Amino acid sequence: MANQYDDDYDYEEEEETQDSSGPANLRKALKKAERERKALEEQLTAVKSNLRERSVKDVLETKGVNSKIAKFIPSDVEAPEQIAAWLDENADVFGFQTNEQSQPTELSQDAITEQRINNSASTGVTPGRDEDLANRIASAQSKEELMQLMGIVGLGRNR
Repeated sequence: MANQYDDDYDYEEEEETQDSSGPANLRKALKKAERERKALEEQLTAVKSNLRERSVKDVLETKGVNSKIAKFIPSDVEAPEQIAAWLDENADVFGFQTNEQSQPTELSQDAITEQRINNSASTGVTPGRDEDLANRIASAQSKEELMQLMGIVGLGRNR
């Protein structure tokens, strides 16, 4: 039973407009689409490869690691974060220290030195004459040096 959407006239018109070479045109279109898809896949593969190489190179440079290690990084490790994590994980195998391993000691030494300089500059007082003399007396190494500082050198020989 036909409904309002079925119209025999429409079906007949579509059949008459198609060529007898319809399947041949479809095969040609399919082959063309497959060639285009293959070319796009090759381009995508090349772009992914270049992007990975660039990411690996950048991460190795930022970590200060020899670029020859790039050939040992697995091909499924692509993102820069993954590459950095892989390098941190395998740092002991290749005999290098990651930035995270080497920086804290350097930063702590620098921080300690800077703090010491800041403290002495801000709280340091230039010693007065009496304090300077007392410091020199306290650090005297011999009896003669002590006597010279106290001004007794001339008195000791005269007696």
